[in-house]
Amino acid sequence: MEIPDHVGPRPVPPPFMWACRECTRWLLRLARTWDDPEGCFWEQLQTAQHIAEAHPDDVPPQHLDDCELCPDYARRGDADAAGVWAQHRARDLFMPPSIARLL
Repeated sequence: MEIPDHVGPRPVPPPFMWACRECTRWLLRLARTWDDPEGCFWEQLQTAQHIAEAHPDDVPPQHLDDCELCPDYARRGDADAAGVWAQHRARDLFMPPSIARLL
């Protein structure tokens, strides 16, 4: 997934991410691959997965604005959907909303 120029600025990750060695490692990998033609899709997924698993209390709440995916995730009751939904919301911590909300 190549990141188009019009996606908006990347948010500054919150302090807990810089205090965590694993988060910092994924953030740095993401930064190095941001402009690669191959994109940084893997790094996005791994960063979100790590946050959802290691920092569940820091995952943002459900998007209450125009997010098309949150209502679908909220309706599903299985553990797999809950994990993917947490990853979806965690992406807001380090990706522009226009990209974070694609998955």
